[in-house]
Amino acid sequence: MPILDLNPALRGEPAHTLVLLHHAGGSSRGFAPLLPHLPADWRVWGVDLPGRLLDRGTQPCHTAAEAVDYLCATLGPVLSGPFSVFGHSLGALLAFEVVRTLESERRAPCWLGVSGSRAPRRFGAGRPGALERAGSAHRMLRQVHGLGGLPDGHGDRDALANLVARTLRADLSLVDDYAYAPGTPLRTTLSVFGGEDDPLAPPATLAEWSAHTSRPVSCHTWPGGHFYLYEHAEAVCARLVASCRSQGAVA
Repeated sequence: MPILDLNPALRGEPAHTLVLLHHAGGSSRGFAPLLPHLPADWRVWGVDLPGRLLDRGTQPCHTAAEAVDYLCATLGPVLSGPFSVFGHSLGALLAFEVVRTLESERRAPCWLGVSGSRAPRRFGAGRPGALERAGSAHRMLRQVHGLGGLPDGHGDRDALANLVARTLRADLSLVDDYAYAPGTPLRTTLSVFGGEDDPLAPPATLAEWSAHTSRPVSCHTWPGGHFYLYEHAEAVCARLVASCRSQGAVA
């Protein structure tokens, strides 16, 4: 299933729906450290890009545009009621483009949170992707091992690590393929999250997201590198929940 229910204990109608988009090389299960700190009455959906790890039944996306189309097609039929979108790293870029599409269809979320990514206008023809430019693939792979990115109970960890590496390379190619196309600034409230020592999205660059929205942007940082959010899960979730609730349509 491309949509993973990350709060299966929820009964009845949710007070809000939060959509989570994963980083390069990861999957929705990588958000596990955040889940205990989100409201129990929220529906939490993780959306995996196709071709994750042991998923041999689907073909991976080959371009950023394909990935955005896939996410919109997956989410479109099931979104109802108030919802927000949060993406980390590659997921931040894809979340931005998904929300652009949803706005054009008059189905905008209450809030968009982007994390661990430079502003979209920093990506494009002739500009190497930030992830690749930082030479981060090996470092990201090591951290995926320690952050729940690899399923438990698999007999051959080396073989699974090779699958993660293959997935990571494919995802990094999406980052390299991504080229920002100028358009109407977002109307959705936007918050930018980051790590104080993240070489891929340094704090000084986060304010550049303001060029992509017609509304004021709030930037929030925590100690740590690219995967700071897992080290400060409680504080990050507190800020995420407060940002969503500040829109008035969220319980």
